[in-house]
Amino acid sequence: MKAILVMIVAIVVLLPGLGRGAPPSEGPSAEEALKQLLEGNARYVQDHAEHPDQRPSAAPQHPLAVIVSCSDSRVPPEIIFDRGVGSLFIVRAAGNTCDRLAVESIEYAVDHLGTRLIVVMGHDQCGAVTAAVKSYPKAGVGPMLENIYPAVRETRHHPGDPVSNAISENAILVARRLSSDAELAERIKRGELKIVPARYALDTGKVQILSAQ
Repeated sequence: MKAILVMIVAIVVLLPGLGRGAPPSEGPSAEEALKQLLEGNARYVQDHAEHPDQRPSAAPQHPLAVIVSCSDSRVPPEIIFDRGVGSLFIVRAAGNTCDRLAVESIEYAVDHLGTRLIVVMGHDQCGAVTAAVKSYPKAGVGPMLENIYPAVRETRHHPGDPVSNAISENAILVARRLSSDAELAERIKRGELKIVPARYALDTGKVQILSAQ
């Protein structure tokens, strides 16, 4: 009887911890996560995709990375990184921008699921960025374009194609804004999180990591 009571107590103690995400220290490092993403993208580009973990899963999720990407139908993160169910935590909006709801979703992945890498990924021929370039500096265009205006403003006098310039700058600025979020910034400071901007090429399928400088 005593042994049964001890077992019951042990189960009760353990139950609150069941279903929680792994703390950041238990997941892969940001560098390892990025390496795995780029290896998957290389397989995709070379038409050697392995298409892992394609079946439904109810297991606890421990995503390798958060991907902040555009809603564009030509940019499906799980496919272009050759990842499967449970591998990526996706936050998508036109122009790969982040409002408060998106930021809180990202914080959830970092705080509760143990994710240590955030990739902000723009892409060629982005319709939202194109619209922002064409409308800038018109007021009252709505939050989608207004969120992209800083990238347009920053690059409007740069040489080269203004849309292409703004696409890369937008990914960089969104990554920078996320890095200044109080909760995420604290994890970056402790070495528990990395945020990188990237750009996806529609014609080749290749993902390029951008310099945030």
